[in-house]
Formats: sequence, structure tokens, C-alpha cells
Amino acid sequence: MYMEAQVRKAHGHRPGKGFSLSEIRKAGFTTHQVRKVGVYVDSRRRTLHEFNVQTLRTLMEERQKQLQEEVKERMEKEVKEKKVKKEKKEKKVKKKEVKKEKPVEKKQVKKEKPVEKGTDLTEVKGVGKKRAEALEAAGVSTVEELIEADTEELAEKTGFTAEYIEKLKEKARDL
Repeated sequence: MYMEAQVRKAHGHRPGKGFSLSEIRKAGFTTHQVRKVGVYVDSRRRTLHEFNVQTLRTLMEERQKQLQEEVKERMEKEVKEKKVKKEKKEKKVKKKEVKKEKPVEKKQVKKEKPVEKGTDLTEVKGVGKKRAEALEAAGVSTVEELIEADTEELAEKTGFTAEYIEKLKEKARDL
């Protein structure tokens, strides 16, 4: 069975350009319904063939089932997308809450944590191996000693500026 309108010829049938208006009415549909699901209508054709009416009914049933399935799939897809968006939003909110909480915790930890005796100079931000060696050569080998050292005297022995040594002391106190 063909799924398109057929037109009689002297020696058989040939494909038509669409179903006639009388075939559509006899099948129990309106032209609007038929066109809405994508079935072609040939408003110029005046014939009424029973095989076209049966074909149209079958075709409309199949198209309606197909459209219902597509609508279900779209609905399911939208529900999944909404769920994913909601989860992403919740993750962002959690991240923001964690970010807001972390700085408070860090400040509390910095204030409560005492400077350990014998802490290596390289623990101070901005002091690497070379600067630690220069400070050790000047008689400062731990963070505690750096904090207690005289700034001007240490500046003369290491060759660093007094401002730089004060910055190092501030960073050492923050440990």
C-alpha cells in the first residue's frame, strides 16, 4: 500500500500531488488537521478514490503516533535539562557558600596558630633558597629569629633594604 495519494490512469495508478478535499472529508478529517501533520492536499483534484481514503486514515494514524512520541521525547528532554540546570545552580550556590566560609576560617587559623620554633625560613612567602642562605649568613636561621632580629642591622649584613626586611617580618608573623 502506498503512503501517498494515487490517481487513476488509463493503464493503472500514478502518484498524485496530494489527497483531494472530498477524500479528506470522507476520511473524517479537515484540511487543517491534515496539513498540520504534514500530509499534502491537492485542492484542484475533484476525484474520490476509496483506496486514497484508507491510505489517508492509515497515514494520519501513523503521523499522529509519531507526533505524540516526538512530544513525549521533547518533554523528557526538557525535564532532564531542567534537572541538570537545577543541579548546576545548586553546585554554584554550594561553591559560593564554601568560598564565603573559607576566608573566615583562614583568618581564624592564622590568628590562633603560634609560630613554631625552628621554622625554616623558606616557609616565609618570598624567601627562597638564595635569600634564606643570605639570611643564615647574617645569623638568622629560623622564622622566630627573623621576627626578633633588628631590621637595620639585618639590612646591613644581608644587603636587603630595611623595607624589604620589614615585609618579610610581617609575612613571617602571618604564618
